[in-house]
Amino acid sequence: MRALIYFPIIHDHKDMGTLGDAAKQSRTEEQARKQEEAVGHFWTAIAAAIDNLGLDYARLKLYQDGLPVCGKENEIAAEVALAGSQNYQLLQTLQQKGATLMGTESPELLRQEHALMVQWLQTGGQGKQALETARTLLAQRDDYIARRIGETLQEEEMAILFLGLAHNIEAKLTKDIVLIQPFGKKPGGMGEDA
Repeated sequence: MRALIYFPIIHDHKDMGTLGDAAKQSRTEEQARKQEEAVGHFWTAIAAAIDNLGLDYARLKLYQDGLPVCGKENEIAAEVALAGSQNYQLLQTLQQKGATLMGTESPELLRQEHALMVQWLQTGGQGKQALETARTLLAQRDDYIARRIGETLQEEEMAILFLGLAHNIEAKLTKDIVLIQPFGKKPGGMGEDA
């Protein structure tokens, strides 16, 4: 049996590099403070839920939204954790307990999405075409992530997937992977079913 524990996540600006800085600047100080507080509570709840699962960390793989398959996954995670990302700090804590961090996403699709988001921010969020392109890229990313998990999660292993709310991966996973959603089924994402 293969099992995937799926946590739909809320991104913090610290998770998103330069795009996160631009997003933070678009909020008032009060909005930014409330967002940071909500994200803190969110990650505390996720960490507690994981602790309560009684996992065998030596047989646990970690898949992370936005983490490319590149051979430098641990270095990227350490850098983002050092920048204050609670998401990546949790990844490091789980690794210290014995879990294995996996590259999760296509570097090329991430580059395309980053370029699209930079362009979208520069135009003030204008353009219906950009939204359609973003939806297409997100669906391609979901296909890649599902394939990556299917190819790398071995029999008798468990994994945790941290993936943003906009993703729609559930139906794309191979049927032999048992999907566990400790926080319940998420609302429809940005994908075609939403």
